[in-house]
Amino acid sequence: MCERNYARLNRLLPKQFSPGEHWLIAITEQQHYQLTVLECGPFTTRLKIELLATTAPLLKPSFDVQLYHDAQLAEVVRVAKQRQFAARYPYPNPQMMQPDEKRQINQLLADWLKLCTEQGYLVPEQVVK
Repeated sequence: MCERNYARLNRLLPKQFSPGEHWLIAITEQQHYQLTVLECGPFTTRLKIELLATTAPLLKPSFDVQLYHDAQLAEVVRVAKQRQFAARYPYPNPQMMQPDEKRQINQLLADWLKLCTEQGYLVPEQVVK
């Protein structure tokens, strides 16, 4: 799944980018996602992905994705304010995480990337440095 996420993200990203750059991917006229480059290194890149279509903060998903260029993997490293997901969680647990929470979060990224690559388009005038 992380390999497929990396490949799909690379289809959405420009060839070169630097920290602070961001751009929009539109699914519909009302549904836009903003991708922001948080960090760039020779082997990794960190992106922030957030939905811009809603005014309700509870319905505004946001997550950080770490791209590992040498291994060609992309994984979610933060959702909302939750960071560092364990591979497996005992259940029940105090945070009420699902046993496979990390896999489910990366599946959410996979579903989102599939939607963007199949139905979305880059809004070029929104690319900002």
